[in-house]
Amino acid sequence: MEKQKYHHFKFSDFLLDDDFRAWQAGSTPEKDHLWEAWLIANPSAETEVNKARKLIYALNFKEISVGKQDIDLQWSKLESAIHNIDLNLEADEPVKKKYTFFNLFAAACFLALLGFAASHFFLSSPQKAIAAAVEKKTSNGQQLKVKLPDGTLVMLNAGSVLTYPKAFEDTIREINLTGEAFFNVVPNPKSPFIIHTGDVTTRVLGTSFNVRAYPENGEVQVAVVEGKVKVKANTIEGAESNSVCLAKSEMATFQKNERELIVSAYDEKEQIGWKDGILYFEKSDFTTTVKKLERWYGVTIQISEGKKIDPSWRFSGKFKDKPLDYILGVMSYPNQFSYKINKDIVNLL
Repeated sequence: MEKQKYHHFKFSDFLLDDDFRAWQAGSTPEKDHLWEAWLIANPSAETEVNKARKLIYALNFKEISVGKQDIDLQWSKLESAIHNIDLNLEADEPVKKKYTFFNLFAAACFLALLGFAASHFFLSSPQKAIAAAVEKKTSNGQQLKVKLPDGTLVMLNAGSVLTYPKAFEDTIREINLTGEAFFNVVPNPKSPFIIHTGDVTTRVLGTSFNVRAYPENGEVQVAVVEGKVKVKANTIEGAESNSVCLAKSEMATFQKNERELIVSAYDEKEQIGWKDGILYFEKSDFTTTVKKLERWYGVTIQISEGKKIDPSWRFSGKFKDKPLDYILGVMSYPNQFSYKINKDIVNLL
């Protein structure tokens, strides 16, 4: 640490200084006492140091392990952005020049920070980033039983992804879900169990419930079998419908387009029959029915060119351990369509 060079540093200079960043990152503990002594001897520098700290802390995503190469790359981009700022303003406008530089510099910092955050946080996962994560996936036509580190049992439905840490923290248990799963959560009052599903967060202490959150669906549903859960949706801040508490036999439905959270009763066969091998339809429209069959049987259903399906068509039925051609036969009655199955491709004619 070269103490003399820091006397006239602004926050921008601290940001670009390797020794300062290393100190803030905690990677040079042997120099901590030097920095602390310097700050005591130079109290006027505290304001600029704190500005630099705040920007550095903005990059410190706790859940993500970021390599030195990535950090150095982003700082290089920041340096380049600063050095490329055009300061060719009129000499008789010193106040405007100073103000413009500050705003341009702030913009450069923001863009660099935003790029870093996007590449290491938002783009790495559409939901909450989880350190040392384990990922379990099911393809269409598959289901999977998963036991989490705390003993919680999860039944993962077809076309779903479950992400969780190798070990839960003492005070919180957080996971990500895309698709559908049934949970039987081990109670632990000191460690809430939280499920992130994009637009909706479900918080429990110990209970059993089903979460349906396929990205292509227009809604997210949480149905409680036992116990209580709290469901929070990303709606307008402060809105009454922002969060609800659910008890046994209640379901919360978050409508993505309307950004509304609605509480209702639910049909157990329709919501959780799948975990017992029951394929259930209740006045299901054609698009929803086809998508459900594709997930269940692991097929792709194609509609022949020129074939039109009545938009008012609805389908109801309960099936257990039935082959796909049996269900298609029921669906097509009376003369709605014919079909051909070629391995995992189904053509509706």
